[in-house]
Amino acid sequence: MIYTAIYQNGQGQLSYEVYKGHMNRQDAWLAAASQGGSKDKCLMALVPGVHPVYFYSDFVDSVSDSAPREDEIKQHDLFELN
Repeated sequence: MIYTAIYQNGQGQLSYEVYKGHMNRQDAWLAAASQGGSKDKCLMALVPGVHPVYFYSDFVDSVSDSAPREDEIKQHDLFELN
């Protein structure tokens, strides 16, 4: 069975990978979590099938890799990303 696995690393950065796993959801989750754990990533979601995944940083130019200062934190509403 093919899955799209969504991971988050220790710095909060999200990523995804196409994962070939078990038909049983529980076994697939445990295997994908273990696979991500070996790369210091935490499994956040496992979606059946191959899917492109878009994150906030894909739509906003000003997302930086460094932690923002309190006065730089941008207020945003995810529902207003047109």
